[in-house]
Amino acid sequence: MTTRRSIITCIIIVLLAAGALVGVNRFGKISRVTGPVGTILAQNIIKKRVESPRDAYKIWKEAGYRGRTVVFVVDRWESFDPGELIPAQMFRAYPLQLHNTAKLLEHEHLDGVTFLYVASVNDVIRKIVAILPESEVNRLGALARKTKDFRVSDKGVYVTRQGFPRWYTTGANFSNGAEPVLLYVGASYFRNTEPEELYRQLSASGQMTDCIILCNETGKEGVTEKEITRLNRFATLIGVVPSSADSKQMRTSETPLQSAGPAV
Repeated sequence: MTTRRSIITCIIIVLLAAGALVGVNRFGKISRVTGPVGTILAQNIIKKRVESPRDAYKIWKEAGYRGRTVVFVVDRWESFDPGELIPAQMFRAYPLQLHNTAKLLEHEHLDGVTFLYVASVNDVIRKIVAILPESEVNRLGALARKTKDFRVSDKGVYVTRQGFPRWYTTGANFSNGAEPVLLYVGASYFRNTEPEELYRQLSASGQMTDCIILCNETGKEGVTEKEITRLNRFATLIGVVPSSADSKQMRTSETPLQSAGPAV
């Protein structure tokens, strides 16, 4: 049974990957769904502050986005094995329940690690450009060299995994893409980066977007008041007014941060 289940797991993952690749073609330039587009300072685009990545996924889905590229700004890329999310009853019913996999992942396994994969199998996104600290890009580059579908350059790391492409790069190496993107900025990114630096890099790139999600990443290990305060500052830079709770937190956190000297 273990061997049979392993074989079925591989088949399901391959079929999901194939389906995602078909989605890339289906939701290409012609079928791509976007909203009003502008720079990160534009007032006509969606700008939302959320607590968790689950909220970001819900906003994307409710807006009707399809076939999109997401620029994902966090401190660390977290991976997982999609095969571990397939329940035993689905193996027994294979292939009858395969078409329900995307819905099952959304309803039962949507969290801060899986939400981009859930968005891909539900046709919301088709490509990821992850802006990460240089140390994290280097770590992923070392891992990528152990796979067959990778490309490493001085600009970053390219890998095709789980059916859709991913670019891992730094803020300094990020460049404007050919299409408007969904921009996601997590508080964790500001652990070792000042918000003004990210703002300068994104502004200099000229990247266009129709939706910016700023996520507090509540409950994520390592996210403290310092990171939230810096996310508040980034929000102000792009014209997002912090909530009253965020503003209070910013005021109570600014003094110790300033007296502590430059962040490391």
